[in-house]
Amino acid sequence: MRQFIAAVTFALLVSLAPHLDQATTTTQAVDLTPTGSSSYATTTAESVAPLAAPRTVRQKGRITKVVDGDTVDVRLTRSRRTIRVRMIGIDTPEVHGQVECGGPKASRWLKKRLPRGTKVRLASDSTQDRSDHYGRALRYVIRAKDGKDMNRAQVRVGNAEVYVFDRTSPFKRVAKYRASERRAKKARRGIWSC
Repeated sequence: MRQFIAAVTFALLVSLAPHLDQATTTTQAVDLTPTGSSSYATTTAESVAPLAAPRTVRQKGRITKVVDGDTVDVRLTRSRRTIRVRMIGIDTPEVHGQVECGGPKASRWLKKRLPRGTKVRLASDSTQDRSDHYGRALRYVIRAKDGKDMNRAQVRVGNAEVYVFDRTSPFKRVAKYRASERRAKKARRGIWSC
């Protein structure tokens, strides 16, 4: 019974950790056996199924900087913190280091449509991680004034290709993004004419 309670408690902590602001979760082996016994029960994220599907994180903010065609900095309305956002589901050519064909155009296009101060809504995808290995928040970026999904817009105009990090668990909007990509390819727009 103690092992079950420890497993459920751990699963609850793991599922809540992404919702805590700058939280750190640490796990340790816990002795759940009666005194005098030498066996230990250890719970890990791999051994415990989550209690519920992750919820979508929704945030509001203003653009402070367009870093490149698929990354922006956003000052959040509630916390006043500025976070770096990697746009879910897309990949644009590089502009830092080795400049790739279409990279500068993708960055210019996004800067024109999301100038500093533009109000945006951010949304995570419950099928994806909340952040990448660089610590950037993974989000859909929606322009507040017209509800336009800027991630998909980059694909539609040919500035980005669809990017699925884990092929076994694609993001929720992948079908719409792929349809936009097929049309851009067929019309040889943007990177599809490089």
